[in-house]
Amino acid sequence: MKHCILVKFIPEISKKLEKSFIDQIQDIFDGTKEIDGVHYVNIWKCCTDKDNRADIMIEIDMDKSALEEYDRCDAHLIWKREYERFIDEKTIFDFDDTKPFIKSVHSATERF
Repeated sequence: MKHCILVKFIPEISKKLEKSFIDQIQDIFDGTKEIDGVHYVNIWKCCTDKDNRADIMIEIDMDKSALEEYDRCDAHLIWKREYERFIDEKTIFDFDDTKPFIKSVHSATERF
């Protein structure tokens, strides 16, 4: 599964997001790779300059069974403790990348 954290930083950080700041976050999340079932971590910086977009997305590829250990790990707790003050908005989204949503073929007006 993919565990994605979309982060919009406070304006002071968002306006001049430095590579060193992202590198610090990457270093913290690299610690999650020690968890059995965590495969990789990527940090993506938004490629558009719009106020209504997240600044970064942290993507963690993990087995679903690793999520509870991840929630308790030092890296996750450090992230929450040290960086929460810089965050304006945060969205967490987990998905199984092997099971995409398939649109129903029953009706063009049916959405879900």
